[in-house]
Amino acid sequence: MNFKRLYFLLLATPILFLATLAHAQTGGSVSGKLVDGANGQPLEFATVSLINKADNKPFRSTQTALGGGFNITGVPNGTYIFRASFVGYISFSNDNVLISGAAINLGAVKLTTAKGVLKEVQVTAQRSQIQLSTDKKVFSVDQSLVSQGGSATDLLSNVPSVQVDVDGNINLRGSSDVRILINGKPSALTGANLADILQSIPASSIENIEVITNPSSKYDAEGQSGIINIVLKRNAQVGFNGSASVTAGTQHTYNTSLNLAYQTKAVNLYTNYSFRKGTRIGNGTSHTITNGSTGTITQDQVADQSFNINSNNIRSGVDFYLDKKTTLSLTNNINIRTNDRLQNGFTNLAGPTILETITRNNTSNGSGHNLDFNLDFSHKYKKPQQELTANIGYSTSKNDNTDYLNTLYNYQFSGQLPTGYNSLQNNFNLGNQHNLNLQADYVLPLKNSRLEMGYRSTFNKTDNNYTVDTLNQVAGRFVRADTLGNLFTYNEQVHALYTNYQHSFGNFSLQAGLRAEDAHITTQTTVLNNVENHNQDYFRIYPSVFLTQKLTENQTLQLSYSRRVSRPRDRQISPFLDRSDRQNYQQGNPNLRPEDTHAFELSYINYFKALTLTSSLYYRKTLDDIQRIQTLYGNSSTITLTTFDNVTSASNGGYELIAKLTPSKIIDLTGNVNVYYRSINGNALQGIRSSSGTSFNGNLTANVKPLPKLGFQIRGDYQGRQVTAQGTQNALYGVDGGLKYDITKTLNFSANARDIFNTRKFSNTVTSGDGRLFQTSDRRFATRIVLFTLSYRFGQTVGGNKQQRKKQDQQRDDQQDQNPDDMNPNNGGNNGGGGSNPTAPPLNTSGKI
Repeated sequence: MNFKRLYFLLLATPILFLATLAHAQTGGSVSGKLVDGANGQPLEFATVSLINKADNKPFRSTQTALGGGFNITGVPNGTYIFRASFVGYISFSNDNVLISGAAINLGAVKLTTAKGVLKEVQVTAQRSQIQLSTDKKVFSVDQSLVSQGGSATDLLSNVPSVQVDVDGNINLRGSSDVRILINGKPSALTGANLADILQSIPASSIENIEVITNPSSKYDAEGQSGIINIVLKRNAQVGFNGSASVTAGTQHTYNTSLNLAYQTKAVNLYTNYSFRKGTRIGNGTSHTITNGSTGTITQDQVADQSFNINSNNIRSGVDFYLDKKTTLSLTNNINIRTNDRLQNGFTNLAGPTILETITRNNTSNGSGHNLDFNLDFSHKYKKPQQELTANIGYSTSKNDNTDYLNTLYNYQFSGQLPTGYNSLQNNFNLGNQHNLNLQADYVLPLKNSRLEMGYRSTFNKTDNNYTVDTLNQVAGRFVRADTLGNLFTYNEQVHALYTNYQHSFGNFSLQAGLRAEDAHITTQTTVLNNVENHNQDYFRIYPSVFLTQKLTENQTLQLSYSRRVSRPRDRQISPFLDRSDRQNYQQGNPNLRPEDTHAFELSYINYFKALTLTSSLYYRKTLDDIQRIQTLYGNSSTITLTTFDNVTSASNGGYELIAKLTPSKIIDLTGNVNVYYRSINGNALQGIRSSSGTSFNGNLTANVKPLPKLGFQIRGDYQGRQVTAQGTQNALYGVDGGLKYDITKTLNFSANARDIFNTRKFSNTVTSGDGRLFQTSDRRFATRIVLFTLSYRFGQTVGGNKQQRKKQDQQRDDQQDQNPDDMNPNNGGNNGGGGSNPTAPPLNTSGKI
C-alpha cells in the first residue's frame, strides 16, 4: 500500500464530505448587490453578515463577489440583523430582516463614502482567513493558529500555493522564481539573505500575505511564477489601543511582541516591536558515487547542524491627514539580528587505492541589520476611485558573517600506514546592499472603464567582500589566502512605465496593459587586483491581457496572459570559484541570461452558500531557463562543482484548486491542490539531459470552534515527487496543529506544534549528464517545535468608545433615511453603472476598523 497517497486522501476526504453536507442544507436566503451610493459602482469583496436578532449571535458572514453580488442561503426562519461594511464607507445595517423559508432579495444596497478618518465599525462575525479574486489571493495572518509565535517563514509555509524548501527558499506552484515584495515594494529585506531574514521576522508583525500568480502590467515584471507580497501591520483604529504577547517553546524559543497605536482625525501613529529568539535544528545524509581518473569512489556523509537566531524587529509609522482626501505617510522597518550556526559532519571515502575519513566541526557567527524607510503620498479626487499615489523608498542592509572551519583528514593508501592532518580556515564575508525606489501611480475611472498608469525606477547596489585566512602549518599562524577571496559588486537599475486600460461590456470586461522596462546591470569581480567586468543592458516590453466573463452573480471566468522576467543575481553570476568547502566548490556564471517567461492562466471562481471555489489552469513557457548544475570539478574524483547555466527552455503547466468550505459556525475548511507537469529541454553540451514528469502538492487546513471561547486548527501538506534538471526530488509531507482559548475578552492563550510527526525531510537524487556523478541525499530544514503564547489587548478597541459609536450610529441612521427603499425586499437589483475591476485588491473589511 502507498501510505503517502493514503495520507493525502485522508486529508482531502473531510472537505468533500462536508461539501456534500453543505449542499444538503435547506432554508431561506438573502441576496442582493452592494454598490457605491454615489456612482452605483459595485463594491467587490466587501463583508456582509446576518446576525440572529433573538440572541445577537452571528449566523453567517461572506464577501461580495465580482460585481458586488451576495447570496446567503440555508437561513433558518426568524428575524435577523443584516450588516454590510467596506473600507472607506459608512457601515450599513438593517435590524429587521424576516426569514420565513422564502428567498429575499434586498436589491441594491448603497454604501456612502466615509468622510475623513474611518470610524470604528463593530462587526461581530469572524474575519475571513482567505479572500479570493481573479488575480490575487489574500491570506489573513491572525487566523493562522499553527503559525503563532513563529517566523515569517513558518507563516509562508502555511499559505496555499506556497512551499518552503530545505534552505528556507520560497516556492510558488513548485517554482522558486518568485518575486518577494514588502508592502508592495522591493526592499533590502528581500535581498541575497532572504531565507535568514524571513526567519528573523516574527509572524506577529505581519498583517496579510498576498499571492499574485499572474500579475498584470501594473506590477513588477520580475518573478517567473508570480509575486508574494508581505503586508506588515499598521494601525486602522480610532483612539488609543494596543496589544502585547509573549511566547515560549521548545528548542529555546522565546518571542515577545508589543503593538501601540493612536489615531485622531488629523494623525495616525503606530509602532510594533517584536523580539525573536530560537534554535532551528537540522540534519542530513548523502551517498555519492563518482567515476574519475582514479576509478570509482564512494562517499557517505552525515551532518548535523543547529541554527540560533536573535532578532529585534521595529516597525513604526505616522499618517498625516492633510485634508479629507490627502494623506502623507512616513513608515520605517528596522530589523537587527545575530545568528550562530554549529555544523558537525563526518565523511567516509572508499576507492580502489584509498580509504579516507573527514571530520568537520564548523562554527559560524553572524550579525546584520536591515533599515527600510518610506515616504508615501495619496490624494483622492472628487470623482470616486480617482486617485494619485507616490512613493519614495530607501532601504539598506548589512551582513557580517564569520565561518570557523575545522576539518580533520585521515587517509590511508593501499599498503601504507595511515596519515592525516588538521585544516583550519576562517572565512569572513561582509555584505552591503542599498535600494532606492521611486514610484508614482494614477487611476482615472471613466464611464464603464478605468485607466491606470504609472512609473517606477529602482536602483540596487550590492557588494560582498569575501576574505579567507588559512592556518600555515609551518609558521603556526593564520595567513591571508588571497586566491580564495574576492570582492564582488552588483549594480542594477530598472526604469519602467506602464499603462492599463479596462472596459466593461455588461458582464464581460477586458483589461489590456503594457509595461516597458529598461534594465542596466553591471557586475565587477576583483581577485588579487585582477578586475573582471560584465554588463547586461536590455529593453523589453511586457504585455498583459485579462478577459473576464461574469457568468452569474456567483460565478466568474477569467483568461489572462502576461510576460515575466527573472534576472540572475549575486552568487548565480559571480565568476569567483568558492573553495571554502574542500569537497564542494561553487561558482557563478557571469554570462547567465535573464529568463523570459510567457504565462497563461484560465481562472474560475464560484461562490456557493457555504463553499467558495477558485480553480486555475495555467501554463508557463520559460526561455533561457536558469538551472543549478552539479558535476565533478575538473579531473577530481571526490570534489563536486555547483554552478548555473541557461537551458534552452522549460515549461510548467497544471491545474490548481483552492476551496473554502464553511458548513457551519463550528467548522471551516480550506484546501489547496496543485497538479502540474514540468518539462526541461536540456542540452547535452551542458551535461543536462531533457527531463519531464508530473507532480502535485496539496494542503488542507481545518478550523474547529466547539465553544465560543475555544478554537482548534490542524493543517496537513503533501509535496509529491518531482523532476529536476539532473534528477528527482522525492515526496515530502507533514502535519501542524494549534489551539486558542479566550480567557477573557482581552486575554487569550494559544499553543501550536509544527511538524508534529517529524516527517518533513527533503530528499533527492542527482545524476550528472556525463555519468561521472550519482548522488542521493536527504536534509531536514527543522525538527518538530512546540510553542505557547499569551496575548493581551488593551485600549479603546476593547470596550469601544461610546461617543464614537453614537456618532457612527447617527451616520448610519442618516444613510438609511436618505435611501429608505434600498432595503425593501420587493425592490429589484440595479445591474447598471460601472464595470467590475478584476485587478482591484480585495480589502480587509472584517473585524474592527
